[in-house]
Amino acid sequence: MKRTVMISIAGMLLAAGCSTAENETEISSENTERENNSVANNDANDKNSNAEEKNEKDNSRYMLETHALNDDESFVSLKDLAERIDAELEADETDRTADLKVGNHSFFFVEGVPVVERDGIYLPSDDVTFRIEDGTPYVSKEFLQVGFEKEFEADQGIVSFNWEDSLTEAIGEPKDDGFNLEDLSQEEMKDYLSFMASPIENATVSTESSHLPGAPRDYRNGEHEGIDWYDHTSAADITTETPVLAQAEGEVVRADHDFEDYQSHDERNEDLAIAEDEGYTPEYILDRLRGQQVWVQYPDGVMMRYAHLDDIPEEIEVGQTVDEDTKIGYVGNSGTSGALDEDGSGLHLHHDLLIYGELFWQPYTLEETAEIIHYLWG
Repeated sequence: MKRTVMISIAGMLLAAGCSTAENETEISSENTERENNSVANNDANDKNSNAEEKNEKDNSRYMLETHALNDDESFVSLKDLAERIDAELEADETDRTADLKVGNHSFFFVEGVPVVERDGIYLPSDDVTFRIEDGTPYVSKEFLQVGFEKEFEADQGIVSFNWEDSLTEAIGEPKDDGFNLEDLSQEEMKDYLSFMASPIENATVSTESSHLPGAPRDYRNGEHEGIDWYDHTSAADITTETPVLAQAEGEVVRADHDFEDYQSHDERNEDLAIAEDEGYTPEYILDRLRGQQVWVQYPDGVMMRYAHLDDIPEEIEVGQTVDEDTKIGYVGNSGTSGALDEDGSGLHLHHDLLIYGELFWQPYTLEETAEIIHYLWG
């Protein structure tokens, strides 16, 4: 009897043990299945997340068709670019200019001028070319890097670039900080420009009325935009050996080493005839008439265009830092009729002074302008 009971109890324990093992096996199997399902779900979620991220990146990568307007460069249509990035574009076929507004930023282009103006600051690059062909404004693809500071890829007639953030995040706020040229009195303008030394050593600026900014230029239906330094009015000997100094610490943004002047009076007169017909001097013609140039960007939006140069030292390069002792060129008469006559006539330094893209003298009368420049360099 005792043996039977013991066997029965042993059988019961064995059965319970088998049942427990089976339950544990089932539980373990269920847990494994849950873990596998969890891993699969995580993988699926990761894939969906990656796909969404890729789609988001793809949506912010813009593509534009490129156009071969010459053998050396690929251009993009500014109209296409403006439409793609939701910008405003104004182009002028007479002036051969374009103004591109992107949010609170502005970019200004002139055909034949290898400089981009961004928010009144001139950028140190000679890689950007602007042209108008058949009424459409084009800019070389390098503008995306220089102007927008966006890396781009070009392949098989397509240029692509990212536009996932605002332009301000890429390049910062406009640097003019609400500057208004009209707000500056004569005394304030004198103080604003007081950091600039004379561009010609031991010379004084001409204050003859015809040499002043704003003086009429009837031969081209325009105004004289700059400041002149002539031999007979500057109390110094000025020749093609006279160096032009950079006046203050700044950055070279244009240096016309490959300058080509008018080849004949007929060619120059064709441009003057256009100015006569239009009643003013178009921007692209005005730039040609300035001859060989060096432009220097200074602090606080001040920029100087040194014009009619005879030569530029080989070591002067775009992007170079210069100061008041740096020789950036030599006085000449390029762009003038005297250069075509080769008789040395019209020899002088002409330089235009702009502040955030505006000619500094525009709020003042001729007399007030004369007082300002005489104070600075008289």
